Amino acid sequence: MYTTEILEDNHKNIMRMTAVVKKMCIGVMEGQEVVVDDFNAFCDFASSYGDQYHHMKEENFLFPEMIAKLKGHAEMMIEKGMLVDHNLGRAHIMSLRNALSDYQKDSSTYNKLLILTQAMGYVDVLESHILKENNVLFSYANQNLPEASQTMLDDMTKGFEKRMSNQGTIKKYLDILEKLENKYQ
Repeated sequence: MYTTEILEDNHKNIMRMTAVVKKMCIGVMEGQEVVVDDFNAFCDFASSYGDQYHHMKEENFLFPEMIAKLKGHAEMMIEKGMLVDHNLGRAHIMSLRNALSDYQKDSSTYNKLLILTQAMGYVDVLESHILKENNVLFSYANQNLPEASQTMLDDMTKGFEKRMSNQGTIKKYLDILEKLENKYQ
């Protein structure tokens, strides 16, 4: 199904960013300064690419269709697993933004610790979340959603992808990812 394929492609980019964030955090632990602008760029990527672009397709397209057509097991996986992870990721990003703001006012070791805690908390949640979606949820959707549902989801996803591409949204966030990858090789 095109929908799950594009979601898995998005996951590859999100995992590329989690690899960058790990390097950023290790650098801070090894004595490098916190580069607030880079952590803010990561927050922007997580909120815009990861959440508003990627999670939106799941939460507004795939998940409701799975719940409507597959009920029980799908509903439990989504409501007790996937959506909980999405909200936990959002909480880590919000707390990371607050920690970065606090660090700009007071560059204490404690505020560095808060930055590292929230950044790595997000990484941990998203990496395990992506494994669950790629290996369990998407396979379940591909195997069990009726063909009409898959076609409808694919059409919705293609339209959304075209709008995001035309607006430059995808390119903007992949450019941020590439810039950070190059900096933190």
